[in-house]
Parts: sequence; C-alpha cells; structure tokens
Amino acid sequence: MSYPISLRQNLTPEQNLKQTQRLMMTPEMQQAIHFLQLPVQELSTLIDGEIEQNPLLEYSEEEEENHREEMEEELDGSELKGEEEIEFDEYNLKILKQLDEDFRDHFDESGAPYIKSQEEEKKKSFIEGSIQDRPSLFDHLMQQAQEVFDKVEMPMAEAIIGYLDDKGFLQNPLSEIALLFDFEEIKLTEVLEKIQTFDPVGVGARSLQESLLLQLKRQNKEGSLAYAIINSHFEDLMHNRIPNIQKGLHISSADIHDAIEQGIVKLDLHPGAAYSKEITPYITPDAKIIQEEGQLVVQVNDEFMHSFRLNSKYLHLLDDPTISLDTKQFIKLKILSAKWLMKNIYQRNETIRRITEALAERQRDFFLNPNGKLVPLTMKVLANELDLHESTIARAVANKYIDTPRGLLPIRHFFSNAYLSDEGEDVSATTVKEVLWEIVKNEDKRKPLSDQAISKLIRLQGISCARRTIAKYRAELNIGNASQRKRY
Repeated sequence: MSYPISLRQNLTPEQNLKQTQRLMMTPEMQQAIHFLQLPVQELSTLIDGEIEQNPLLEYSEEEEENHREEMEEELDGSELKGEEEIEFDEYNLKILKQLDEDFRDHFDESGAPYIKSQEEEKKKSFIEGSIQDRPSLFDHLMQQAQEVFDKVEMPMAEAIIGYLDDKGFLQNPLSEIALLFDFEEIKLTEVLEKIQTFDPVGVGARSLQESLLLQLKRQNKEGSLAYAIINSHFEDLMHNRIPNIQKGLHISSADIHDAIEQGIVKLDLHPGAAYSKEITPYITPDAKIIQEEGQLVVQVNDEFMHSFRLNSKYLHLLDDPTISLDTKQFIKLKILSAKWLMKNIYQRNETIRRITEALAERQRDFFLNPNGKLVPLTMKVLANELDLHESTIARAVANKYIDTPRGLLPIRHFFSNAYLSDEGEDVSATTVKEVLWEIVKNEDKRKPLSDQAISKLIRLQGISCARRTIAKYRAELNIGNASQRKRY
C-alpha cells in the first residue's frame, strides 16, 4: 500500500547534545612534535627562520648581555670623571705597534688608502691564485673533450658526458641518447670510445666490469691473469667462486689470489668519485655524557642555537594609546608565538636530557668500562620509566647522536631486544652482534663457519640464538655468507 507524500513537512530547528572525543592538533602542538624529532643543527636553522618571521624576537648574545650588565653596574650612581692623563706601559705600546702594522695595509698616516708595493701585489696575486675551486667531473671531461673533438663530435661528447653519473659510469644506453638528440648511434660509439681514454682512468664505462678492463688496458695488462679473470669470470669473482675460475682458466688458487691482490684490488671501483661535489655531512651530537671523577654528567648540546629575546620596544607599544587595536592584537599574537617557541625548545631539550640521563644510569658499566656490555633496553620500558609515550621516545632519539666516553654513538644504539643467557642474565642484541663479529673475525677463512655453526658457538657462550637470527644480524653487519668469506 502506498501513502501520498505529505506536503506539510515539519522543518523546525532542534538542539541535540552529543559527546565525542577528538584530538585537536594545534599549530603549537605540531611545532613541539616537529622540534622534538629534529637534530640540533636542523633545529638551529628552523629557529633562525622563526626569529626572522617574528618581529618581536631578536638575537641576544649572552656575552654582550653580561658585558652590558657589568658596565651598567659600574656606571650606576657614578659620574664620569674629567679628562685624566693616559699612561702607556711597554705592553700597551706593543699593542699599538701591532695595530699600526695591521691597518697600514688599508690607510696611510694621512688617512688615504695605502698603496701597496709591487712585491706585495705579487704576493697577494700568488695567494689568491693558489685558491682554486676543484672542477666537477663534467667540467674536467669537457676540458679534455675540447682538445680532442671537432665541431661535429663536440655536441655528442657533451651529451654523453652529461649522462655520466657521479661514479663516472654511463648508465643510459647509447641508443636512447641517439634517439633523444638525433645522433647516429655508430658515431656515438666512436665518441664514447675516445671519452673512455680520458682522465680519470676507467671513466665512461657502461659497467663496473668494463671500467676495470679499461683501467687494466691503460696499464698495458691486457694479457695479464687479472684481465682474463675480469673479462671471462667477472660474476664468479664477485661471488667468490674461485673453483669455477680455476676450472675455466686452468690455474691454481694461489695464482688467482696473487692476481687479485696484486692487480684487481688496486683498481678504482668509482673512477669519477674524486670529482664529486657532494658535501660530507658532519655529525653534531645532541647530547654529551662526560665522565668526571667516576661520575657521568649529561649535557644537552645547545651551542648551535642562537640566544634570542623579546624586543622590549614592541612590548611598550601595548601601553601606547595611539596604537590601533589591530596592531596591538598582532603584537599579542606574536608574543604568544614567541612564548610557544621558547616553551617547545625547552621541552625538547628537557626530554632529551631525561632520556640521556636514564641511559647513563642504566648503561653505566658500558660507559665507564672499555669492555662493558650494553644492558638490554626497549623504548617501551624507558617510556614507562619516564612517564612518556613510546612515540615520544622514538621521536626524541630519531637521527640523534650522543658523544660518550665510548665514542660518538646514535641514541638508537642503546635500544635493543634482550636474550637470556644460561645464568639468567639479560644480554642485548648489540652484544650478540659483537660476539658474532668476533667469531667471524677470528675464523679460519679457508673453512669459514656456517650460520648454524656460529649459532652453536654463541650457544656455547651461554646465549641462545637461532640460525635465522644469525643470518639477519650478519646481513645487518654487512658480513657475507660462508661461501663469500672463503679463501682458497
């Protein structure tokens, strides 16, 4: 049965109460989380950006502040005396002479710019000329190309050189380059062969094997055993399959070993790396653990963070009746932003300090004893101890390092699973890896141990560790398997 649609719909407004729980991430909370997971150098850069964006913040050098306060205390309540006779002792006269010599390069006695002698100009030119920027691999090869190729070949050479990676290898096929630039592939091959004669030796190769062969050719070793091994048994060499090389070349393992040690090992695996422009990243610790009279002292590294303060001029504007309400509201918002910035920086450093102090207490034997072992510790255990969330611990230790009496170590180094020894003592996974490393280091390379054999040896030391765990740790330590470690 169907009912007619009512044309009298009741659309009156109603009020209902509904209770829900939602986590609202304010910008201040997001900033706190972001600050927590940043290393000290990245945080310093971010703080500089915040200071530039907030007109109420200004840099404040601590030494200048202390000096200013000392001057104010000395001058407070006192009047400047009249002109007094200035006395110079012998030490002051030496300083004045040194200053006179330092500024003589800029001004003469009359105040006019000082004109240097011809000898000084030559010295300055020599010093400036000795400061040179190292050319890139592209620039280095292009300089050589200009002396070899003509106007027709030069665009081809530039295209090929432009496709070389940082190691000096050509990863793209010539057919692709020929198609993109409308070149003849045969002509490109001829140009590439000439580029492969350039310096550094081995550059322009399309594979590691070809690069090694080019280097041996430059040494006039095309008829050597090392050349034959790389040319005919490169994959066997990479996987340490020495018996296959013996059968293929009908030579002894001793001859193969000599060829590897005397010829192959000395070759450059990355011929173009010497011209790399990549900046070497330097690690700055976020905290330090210092040993002082048998005690471990924790210091949070904040020396890279510039001191800053609120500009008092803007604060006084809040009491100025001539300032508009919009301007005052803007100042209040910037004051609130500045306070949150200070609070989040303090909270970050305080969290890192608490974590580092807890590690120093738990791993005391590791820091004070050169042979001390790590005590197993998980982030969950430390989070419960410090009354923090586990995710907070994870963010605080991410990409951060500690400068300790045992060296510069990542904070994550101190968190590992536990293994139970026969004596009922907890042993960390890091300790198991150290034991594994020592076993492999001292094994007979002619008969390397299998993962199962290593597992048994570790079990003899009172630590139960499965074979698959050994394989996992071996891969993490970049240790090859038994066949890869074997020496014939």
